Amino acid sequence: MPGKRHYALIALALFAVEVAIALRWIGGEFVRGSVGDVLAVMFVYALLRAITLWSMPKTALLAVAIGFAVEASQYVHLAERLGFAKGSVMYVLLGNTFSVMDLFMYGIGGALAWALDRRFG
Repeated sequence: MPGKRHYALIALALFAVEVAIALRWIGGEFVRGSVGDVLAVMFVYALLRAITLWSMPKTALLAVAIGFAVEASQYVHLAERLGFAKGSVMYVLLGNTFSVMDLFMYGIGGALAWALDRRFG
């Protein structure tokens, strides 16, 4: 693995939290709708840092861009257009509700991941 192993552990922990949020084991609507978006980009950032040797800024920008791409797919209802059943794994991953606030949360997630990486990475 070209990256650092601790990023893989961070990504795994963030993924577990994301699953717990998605299953509504933790948090309410704010956590699901906002904190979850921040953590999703942080998860992508940690995963990318675990498997690549890219710089922190490049990784943060790509993680945010991936979030924006997912949000764009929600804007055009890609999950429905592809025929994924409501509630299926792919439907949940892609989502189907566009929100400008989500874009803001993705930006926060990217900035926070980068800042934490600079401080502790």
